[in-house]
Amino acid sequence: MSRALARRLLPSGHVVVVQMSEIADGDLAVADPDGLLEERRCSLTGAKGGDSGWTWLKQTHGVSVVTVVEPGGAAGSEADGAVTGQPGCVLSVQVADCAPVALIADNGGLAVVHAGWRGVAAGVLEKASEALRGLTGGPQRALVGPCIHPCCYEFGGDDLAGVARDLGREVEGVTRSGSPALDLPAAVVASLERAGVSDFEIDGACTSCDDRYWSYRATGSGRRQAMVAVLTEGTSPDVA
Repeated sequence: MSRALARRLLPSGHVVVVQMSEIADGDLAVADPDGLLEERRCSLTGAKGGDSGWTWLKQTHGVSVVTVVEPGGAAGSEADGAVTGQPGCVLSVQVADCAPVALIADNGGLAVVHAGWRGVAAGVLEKASEALRGLTGGPQRALVGPCIHPCCYEFGGDDLAGVARDLGREVEGVTRSGSPALDLPAAVVASLERAGVSDFEIDGACTSCDDRYWSYRATGSGRRQAMVAVLTEGTSPDVA
């Protein structure tokens, strides 16, 4: 079932909670092929009344980032990132090998980003960090959720060389079979550092290896897990 990647009390006095769904939570792809998406969203976050209030995105592997000012605001926007400084706004991205990234601002701001290799190379993480900094200011930290790792991410030579030119040779990896691979977590870290974010945590799970997660590379499935993040006011005894 879903697990908390972070539950933190910020210097601003806000609490931020970041969750990652798993296969056991059901398919959270926005296409909603079985008509159960909203029910699953409500179950994941404990929302009542059949309305999850999530901000979800029509992800395009681009660099667009939307600002959310009220619960459910900007839902369905064509974008790959969302930022908010408003408590109660539930931000989400859906993934099945791409990296889900949460950016947390000490001053009480939050962003979530769908970070596939094209978006990372194009600068979506820098765009999201810039938007969050403009909204709340203050230091930022990043949480990188489960994504595909180089062990399973064989990558074409020309594309790999292009990403390496942009982000550095550390993004070059090798699969278990010895083929050239993209190290997506390393690419995310390089992009975050370019954005001025040096405080980050990386989840160690590879979505292609770990049977808790959907993987497009492993199965070709259109099913998705979600990173869900929310900012709340006040303190909680459960917050570390």
